[in-house]
Amino acid sequence: MTVSEPVALEIVGALSGLIRTARSYSHLRHEQLGPTGIALAILKRLADQPSRSGDIACALGVSASAVSRAVATVENLGYVARQTDPADARAHVLSLTPAGLSFLAEQHREHARRVAAVLDGWDDAKARAVLDGLTELDTALSRTVADMRTGIPALSPLTTAFADSVADDRIPNQDQKAYA
Repeated sequence: MTVSEPVALEIVGALSGLIRTARSYSHLRHEQLGPTGIALAILKRLADQPSRSGDIACALGVSASAVSRAVATVENLGYVARQTDPADARAHVLSLTPAGLSFLAEQHREHARRVAAVLDGWDDAKARAVLDGLTELDTALSRTVADMRTGIPALSPLTTAFADSVADDRIPNQDQKAYA
């Protein structure tokens, strides 16, 4: 079974809109509540396990300098502690402080409250169906990103269109939706 190009492009348009909205939401949350984006992703990563900043950068797919700036922010807020790496005295391992754990838990509760408010009128079955679809799509796109990083050229029409839309925010045809 293959998704048709028109449907794939509709999905790309919906994803592009969702990405723009998520970025706007993240920007507003940053203005209102403090660290979000990379900083929040770092805290989530550290909740799973203490890590070196280079490992965090690799896991998040961002530059080491972006992680360094974000770590400085959350460290200044008292959410992250830095210890010398026992395996390499030149490096440091980052971990969450109790304040970081508390902040992260509150962020999760706040996100859940906001999403629940947005989905007012939905039932769990509808929400679960959307979640399942998004999870499946994320898995497929993640595989494609990993393949692209290793030079494997096998791309599906959906992921090709999505990658193109993220890389180039010009409208390909004025009769179509903007896909970036």
